[in-house]
Amino acid sequence: MPAEREDFPIARVAALARLQLSPSEESLFQAQLAEILAFVDRVAGAFEAPASEGTADREPVLERPDAVAPSLPADAALANAPDATAAPRLVRVPKVIG
Repeated sequence: MPAEREDFPIARVAALARLQLSPSEESLFQAQLAEILAFVDRVAGAFEAPASEGTADREPVLERPDAVAPSLPADAALANAPDATAAPRLVRVPKVIG
């Protein structure tokens, strides 16, 4: 089991959440948090790229060339819109924030 981390105050967080924890719960949650943070450190370490020499001078390799392509015409985009207007080509949506 990983060592307990003292940099994350479980008691302080519990107080902010208005939770009353017993000392055994505090130590349990502290241990669980230490395991979670150790796992996160392991996962983050897996995604770190190894340093290699000479790659800063190289041009990036493009997967495919950029090509201009026609976009969807406005009439086709508005064809299935529930409340579209023809003149200014707008779509009305219901108000979600009062």
